[in-house]
Amino acid sequence: MARKPEKKNPADKNAGMMTMATIDVGAHSARLLIAEVNCRTFEFTPLEELERPVPLGSNVFRNGEISNESIQFLCGVLGDFREKMREYGVTRCKAIATSAVREAANADIFLERIRHATGIEIELFTGTDEARLDFIAVSREIPRKYGFFESAALIADIGTGACEISTYERGSLCFTETLKIGTLRMLDQIHGTYSASALSFYTSRLVDNAFSELHSIAASLKADFIIAMGSSARNLLKLLPEKSSDPAAAAISREEFFLLRSRISDLSFEQLGREYNLAADLAETIHPCCMILDNLLRLTNADNILIPMTSTKFLLLQDFIDKSFGVPDRFEAQIHSLIMRTAARYRCDNEYCERVTQFADVLFGKLEKLHGLGHAELLILKIAARLHKAGLFINNQSYHEHSAYIIRNTEIPGISLEQRRIAAMVARYHRKEPPRMLHPEYAALPAPDRERVNKLAAILRIACALGAMAAAPGNLRVKIEPGQVTVRLGDDLAYFPETMSDVDTAYFRSVYACRILFA
Repeated sequence: MARKPEKKNPADKNAGMMTMATIDVGAHSARLLIAEVNCRTFEFTPLEELERPVPLGSNVFRNGEISNESIQFLCGVLGDFREKMREYGVTRCKAIATSAVREAANADIFLERIRHATGIEIELFTGTDEARLDFIAVSREIPRKYGFFESAALIADIGTGACEISTYERGSLCFTETLKIGTLRMLDQIHGTYSASALSFYTSRLVDNAFSELHSIAASLKADFIIAMGSSARNLLKLLPEKSSDPAAAAISREEFFLLRSRISDLSFEQLGREYNLAADLAETIHPCCMILDNLLRLTNADNILIPMTSTKFLLLQDFIDKSFGVPDRFEAQIHSLIMRTAARYRCDNEYCERVTQFADVLFGKLEKLHGLGHAELLILKIAARLHKAGLFINNQSYHEHSAYIIRNTEIPGISLEQRRIAAMVARYHRKEPPRMLHPEYAALPAPDRERVNKLAAILRIACALGAMAAAPGNLRVKIEPGQVTVRLGDDLAYFPETMSDVDTAYFRSVYACRILFA
């Protein structure tokens, strides 16, 4: 996965080689990838790959939490990974955990025990994080001939513990949802020994129930083709060796898939393993994966299934490298697209909200010396600016609180729960009284996040006032002086009152210790 960099990190003056690693703790296995990274080109060469089976999924999907025995076992596995990284002199490492850990009732205890025993900090990787990584993989790895940016497509990331479904229209994200259905999770939920036909019947019921939710969530599931991500999907190609010639992706037509489905439907796991020379753990994933794809083909009426050859562990490492060296996020345009779709859903995709967002963007840039915030905070401000009126969809009484609720509970790939909480509070305080420690949700934020809320909400209040007055921020000029900020609006005003006293600047003054004047 080598590519030309879009941007270099100026902090890395000694452009040479660096050893980096990623750890992926899944529902049924833990994987380590160590690679040598070129700091000039951001290309990497794998040095070591390790994979160990872990029983987290069986614990969580049956009992709701990770057992002490499994925690101790994983501590041993990650301890071995740590020693291997030490051997190679790894300088940067990113560790994530997916569906099993994030669903576990004792996830916090698990993460702390791992950190204490091994020194490895594990991040919870959400379904929307997986959706973001899937888009980056498709946009980077899938050949243009398949027409992802010209068609309607559905991406299904079929894991052992969960399935992430994302729909795209001409390369623009429309919808994403995590379904608690995975190739090995289904088997964990069925106790006892069954014939191949009985097992097929019970697992198909599980799949049908999981996918029935999509009808009420998504506006449309029709797609020209399905992109099936994950090792379970790639395992299907072992049954169709003639499809593995393309190094980037393999295409299976609807007819070819259903022929394969009928050919193997009565085969047990053992028979699949013998006939197609599959390891036992791979053979177990075949039938559940086929059931998921069968269901999706019928829901979408897609003509083809596209299976990328790239592996999640390589995608995770490349994304870690890009973030480490400050490469612009390919997914950010999709974040804005999904925010606009959310705004349309709550009827706040109007000219006023567009002007407020523009003013917030311009003010943020011109006031950088005062707030000292970065691009991540600008993105949070734009989310709050675009959706600060969304609460009117619920009720015009205390609508700012309803807006906060909507933002906080709307999953946006590429935006963490912590970022959504900050954006929700920024929208909450665009009007009425400023933040108080008596407000539980504000008080629950860490001190640095409360500081961000205040700085961004103060800017948003001014942007809201300007959005109501001016046509566009094109001629806006800002002059920063000791104790004073002067904003010159230019001549393109919708209306200009005799005084600007109706703009509440007290909050801005309390946050930035500067009075704000308009000219």
